[in-house]
Amino acid sequence: MVEAWKDVKYITGGEKSLQDERQSQVQVEGGRRTGESANPYLSARRTWNELMQAQVASRRSWEMIAILCLLIALASVGGIAYVGSQSKFIPFLYHIDPQGHALAIGPVEQASPADPRVLASAIGDFIANARLVTVDAALQRKAVYHVYAMLNEQDPATGKMNHWMNGTEDSNPFTRAETETVTVDISTVLPQTPDTWEVTWLESVWDRKGEVKIPPVPMRALVTVYRTEPSATVTEEELRRNPLSVYVRDFSWSKQL
Repeated sequence: MVEAWKDVKYITGGEKSLQDERQSQVQVEGGRRTGESANPYLSARRTWNELMQAQVASRRSWEMIAILCLLIALASVGGIAYVGSQSKFIPFLYHIDPQGHALAIGPVEQASPADPRVLASAIGDFIANARLVTVDAALQRKAVYHVYAMLNEQDPATGKMNHWMNGTEDSNPFTRAETETVTVDISTVLPQTPDTWEVTWLESVWDRKGEVKIPPVPMRALVTVYRTEPSATVTEEELRRNPLSVYVRDFSWSKQL
């Protein structure tokens, strides 16, 4: 017991804290610290532990660096993909006057809401093309194409128009053209709500000899429309037939009393 206390000394300040001399970092001859045993097996174990500790710390550091580099690479790839998906082409409009001079108008920007007058004209054309019956098969086919350019398959208007065009011989324009023609004179196209428009027109039926078969009949329709932004799947032909991307959601028509 007396010999054990010889290796203990009191720290200044009068406290009874003890300090083991073997915890000192002061190196002594032979690579041992004060109080360390000269046993070669213990020295080898100590050296091995220090080596493994250094390797583990180094491996953890490299793992953190690798994870950080991976995150930076993912962020870079995502940024490049986003930038690459943006259009780099800016269309520029210009006008050529009758003398052949080019007049710059400016770059094309995001489309503004359609003018109500233009929208009313498109709705009027929809009704006129849907009710038209002509002996010119090419003109009749063109009218039908313009009608379906303003229809989407998921909307009720498409089913109604299919029934009107193909439901009976009395409504099929190609069959009716064998015995009669129909002219449509649009009178008014007025908004009833932000989405629904009222269309009135006079409809006349003529026989193939040009004689009036049914005198002008006043007609009325309610047409519900909506607009969509052009997508990448829209073809050039569809844009030509429906440049405003105005679609008919539903419609109904009847004779006025």
